[in-house]
Order: sequence, then structure tokens, then C-alpha cells
Amino acid sequence: MKANKFFAIATAALTLIGFSACNQPNNNNPETPDQEETLALNPTSLQLEEEEEGTIEATVAATWVSSDAEVASVTPANNDGKSAKVKALKAGSAVISATTQGGQTKTCIVVVKAKGGQGGGEGAQLKGSQVWPVILDGPTAEANASKIVADFRPNDVDQFLYNWNVEGNADLLTYTDGNATGLNFHGNTEGYLAWLVGAYGWAGAGFNIKSQAGIEAAEALRQAIIASPDNYFLHLAMKSTDTYSHCFYFLDNEATKFVIGNHSVYDGPVYQDFTRDGAWHEFDVPLSNYARALGNKSISGALNLFVLLSEGTQGAQLNLDAVYFYKK
Repeated sequence: MKANKFFAIATAALTLIGFSACNQPNNNNPETPDQEETLALNPTSLQLEEEEEGTIEATVAATWVSSDAEVASVTPANNDGKSAKVKALKAGSAVISATTQGGQTKTCIVVVKAKGGQGGGEGAQLKGSQVWPVILDGPTAEANASKIVADFRPNDVDQFLYNWNVEGNADLLTYTDGNATGLNFHGNTEGYLAWLVGAYGWAGAGFNIKSQAGIEAAEALRQAIIASPDNYFLHLAMKSTDTYSHCFYFLDNEATKFVIGNHSVYDGPVYQDFTRDGAWHEFDVPLSNYARALGNKSISGALNLFVLLSEGTQGAQLNLDAVYFYKK
């Protein structure tokens, strides 16, 4: 029995924007002097274009720090420490922290979009003439609606993302929630899949299709790839700051396994690795490599359309976005 943990991309974005607001004052903190007023920031999220400036106000004098000064710098706006000036330098996101003498800390999420470019909820143009999305933000899906042949994204009705559980215990899921901070691959704030490997020596999940329409669409895609393999690709984007490897397969066929990383896991061959710098990197996997394997197994019932298998080291990051099949 596998536990169902539906992943909604929009929810990750809401978590991102609401992060600071969730840090409620702790009036019982012994490090906070009784005479110190409760720290609050206004705003708790800020969206700027490159070269723009913004201001954050605090209720208490504070020291200001940016988590990524190359994306957004912060300097005191006056001598009392209750105001800070933020300057947007390049596309990305940064967390501005304000810390008082009494030890209170509050944060403001700053999202910077490229000047004249994507960001803040706008859609991006996808590759290819036809598209079958698995993980894709709403604005980008809307911007490419005319290209979408079948939408395989989870809907919590008949298409799900199942976070697989430890055998015999439905409550022990093999992935735990990660931290989906910053812009997604397409440069907006709607979020992405962010998971960490749990403590059980392995981690797996599957995008499962149950509807008859979805099953038929998956079979049609399989047949199209077999008929014209050089024209089809699987796109995905990943980012990380660790060195662990991740294995994937698709259309319910383990013979299509490939690994993104520097060594094989789960018997999958290494396709490519990427620089672990915390930035997004994209991959276009040629489906011509798998046409023969796909020809050996047709689809007639509910299936795992796309499967994730992460190296079994606790805390390994899986940050994944923009997963879609496309015809060039």
C-alpha cells in the first residue's frame, strides 16, 4: 500500500510567500528583554525588478543581513535601524533578516525578476510544438495551452503524486518536505517540487494516472515516440547544493531508467550530472534512446507515468521542476 501525498505546485508558492508571516512573535523568549517591543516587518515579502529599490520597515531597531547579496543587497536606510533599503541586483530570490539586540529575528522574502523578463507569476514559452506536462507552474501552462496535448499534472482526483511509504507502514513516507524557496525554473514564484530523502535507506515516488482518458493519452504518447523517436524529448530541471544522484523512469517502464548525477543508483545508467551551485539546470533527454524499450510494453491500465528514485542518504535534496514530454 502506498501513501498518497499529493503535491500541488501552487501550494509551494504560497508557502514561500507566507514564510515570514509564519514566524510569530515569541513573547516567552528569555533572550528578549521585557522592555523590547515585539519585532515585526513591513512588508514580509517584496518583489522587485533588477535595479529597482525597496524599503522594509521594522518596529524595533535591528541589524539587517541578506542571504544572497548578489541577488539583493540590504543597507540601513536611517540611523535608528528601523528601516532598511533593499536593492535588486539580479534575478533570483534572497531572504532579508532583521535581528534585534534582544535576539528577535524576522525575515522578508525578496524575489527579483530580470529586467523586462520573466518573474512574479508570468508564464514562459516551452520547447517543442506539442507538450505533455508532468510538473509545470500554472502561468506557464496557461501560456502554452495551445501546445498541450494531454495534461498529466496531479489534480488530486484521478492523477496523483504518490510519495511512496516504507513497506508495512503507510505513515512513514520515504521523502520529507524540503524548502522550496526562490524562483522556479521558469522564473516565477509559483513553486516547484522540493523534497528531502528520509531516514529509511531509499526514497521513491510516482506520478500516477488512473483515469481512462489519461491512460489512453499515455498510450498515444508511447506510440508516437515509437513511430518517430528522433522527434521526442523529456525535459526536466533540477537544482541542488549536494552531490547525490537521482534515478528516473517513465511510462511505467523500468527499462527507461536514467540517472542525473555522477554515479549509478537503482541500476540506472548515468545520463548527465550538473553543477551543484543551487541554481537551476535543465536537461533534454532524447527519447530515441528508449524507443525499443517502449515498444516492448503497451499501456492498458493505471500507470506510474513518471517515477522518482533518490539515492538513499538522509537529507539528500530533490528539487525538481519543468518536467514535460515534448515533440520538437
